[in-house]
Amino acid sequence: MTTAHGLLAPPSGPPPAPPVPRPGVAAAIAVAVALSVAFAMGQVLYWAQPAIASPLPWMRVFLLPESTPFTLTRRLLHVGWVIAAVLGLLLLITYRRTPRTGPGGGGGGRSLRACQFGILGALLLPYAVMPLDILASAPLVLLMCLPTTALALLCVHRVQLYRRLPAWLLLTGFGWGVLIGGGFGTVMIVWFQRYAGGYLLDWEHPRDAIRSLYTLLSLNAGTFSEMGKAAGVAILYLLFRRHFDGVVSGAVVGAAVGLGFNLTETVRFMAEIDPGQATTQFWMRQVIGLMAVHVAFTAVVGAGFGAARGLSARKDRLLVVGGGVTAAIGGHFVTDATMPRLAAWTENLFSHNQTLDLLLGVPLVTAVTSGPFVLAYVVILRRGLREQAVGLAEALREEAAAGTGAVTQPEAEVLLAPRRRLRLELRVWRRDGVAGLRHLSRLHQAQLDLATQHWHRTSPGADPFVSHEAPLRARVRELKGLAVPAARPSSSSEQEILS
Repeated sequence: MTTAHGLLAPPSGPPPAPPVPRPGVAAAIAVAVALSVAFAMGQVLYWAQPAIASPLPWMRVFLLPESTPFTLTRRLLHVGWVIAAVLGLLLLITYRRTPRTGPGGGGGGRSLRACQFGILGALLLPYAVMPLDILASAPLVLLMCLPTTALALLCVHRVQLYRRLPAWLLLTGFGWGVLIGGGFGTVMIVWFQRYAGGYLLDWEHPRDAIRSLYTLLSLNAGTFSEMGKAAGVAILYLLFRRHFDGVVSGAVVGAAVGLGFNLTETVRFMAEIDPGQATTQFWMRQVIGLMAVHVAFTAVVGAGFGAARGLSARKDRLLVVGGGVTAAIGGHFVTDATMPRLAAWTENLFSHNQTLDLLLGVPLVTAVTSGPFVLAYVVILRRGLREQAVGLAEALREEAAAGTGAVTQPEAEVLLAPRRRLRLELRVWRRDGVAGLRHLSRLHQAQLDLATQHWHRTSPGADPFVSHEAPLRARVRELKGLAVPAARPSSSSEQEILS
């Protein structure tokens, strides 16, 4: 399969491996330590709680023995803290003995990275125990939820009209939401349920005590669920910062994390918490609320990280990230706290007709609670895509004018028109099959990566982590079969392909 200038010729050699994350690992460890500190605070509050002594039968709910998955999580975390401490000491010793020859060089650099990622694994992997138990105990429910979740994840991926995140990065965010984010939120809720009664129950005013318990449970769930999801976005941002080119990529990563969290929570509610209303839970969480609630909250968090990517002042970066996380926590808390009252109101509104309440009441409640966040991330995506189009257009024009052969003017026009790019991909697929389509997609993404790198490096207040785009330009030329600098291609065959 060949065309003019080797435009669609297969690349010489295997595709490049995913980039090895180097900068930001220490900061990612700090995020993982923050999760461990929150868990340890729950442990301390449980140990220090006043004893519960009451003859009332319903008080047994606060005295139930802890579940086996929670016990395993707790013990693995304690072991993980010891392992992390040992690896941290080894990391310090290795760092002092490693010659300063540059990051990532030699065996010393590999040892440092191995210790760093070992610490991350020891601190984070235990949170996956409870989600794995939930998913493994209800395989049929999981299979029922996978099609809708996969469709939503595909939509999240396709909303990136120009430069797209690597699929492995999007799936990593989704996996974090399923296992680590979902696990952290669940264990923190369990901690609250185990210690809250000792502090809040008041036998002289039991009704007020129950109200306080419910309100603080909503606050606890909102705070730690969003904290767990935001930690995933933060760690991906710190490890793979070069892929975050603005609010679009940030919101997409956040939405993927939210979809993973929503999957675990849906299976948990359908199989354990409310199995008698499994159909209702599926309708609420996998149909009406699929692209709202958790997806909306975490998309706003991710947009904050994406916006921080273009800010040079540390104070401004902390402000936008903190604003996104605070908004998500507030939205989650308000949703959990007001949902029962709103559900009772819609039930009365539709005269206790369950069918009408499901078809109309559930969408109405969802629109009232998380609708503003859905509107927010839609507006953010639209504005981000417009800004991205303007920046890429300028960068592509400059690259085409430079005459390096990496991008030509006809190619720039196609890259900036998603519909034209899709039509070209369909024509190549019909003519050259899947291999041709895969190569063309790689070429387009490499050209958009090149333009994005140039745009961010030359923009005011450029991020100091942005490297020069020369390696990306070489990658594009390799995909096009241009081994040496050449004049701008302009053959009729290429013009036909790009038109």
